[in-house]
Amino acid sequence: AMARFNFTQDPEEPDLWAAENVAAGKGRPPIHVMIQTDGEEPGSGASKVVKAIIDQIDDQILAAAEFLLDNYSYEHYKKLGLEDSQLLQEETPQAMAEKAELRALWLFDEDGDGYELWFTLPWDPVHTYDVEFEDGEPVSCSVND
Repeated sequence: AMARFNFTQDPEEPDLWAAENVAAGKGRPPIHVMIQTDGEEPGSGASKVVKAIIDQIDDQILAAAEFLLDNYSYEHYKKLGLEDSQLLQEETPQAMAEKAELRALWLFDEDGDGYELWFTLPWDPVHTYDVEFEDGEPVSCSVND
């Protein structure tokens, strides 16, 4: 049987449900998964959607990395005094995908047609970089505090 995720309701936002410490693939720390619902607990369909995304997470992160690169500037972080070892050796999606740390998956609904992957980057501990996906393809990236 498939693992059901243990979603708990946000006391302040009843339509937001979250699961902590969800395994996100080998060599990656567990992530936080959030789902918007109409207030009802996410059903087994939502767990299936989450599992399907996580099963493809390496490809998803590589796709997201293109958008993360748009928000990256070697010169900018070099000026801030960061060491080369902390920065990208080459500005490729592969290099970015290795450095970006996936923190969270946020589904806009239980169908999973739209969702965001939230990343932190080693050279910018202050912001999350949230890459939005529609129908499995990344479409935009926003930077948030």
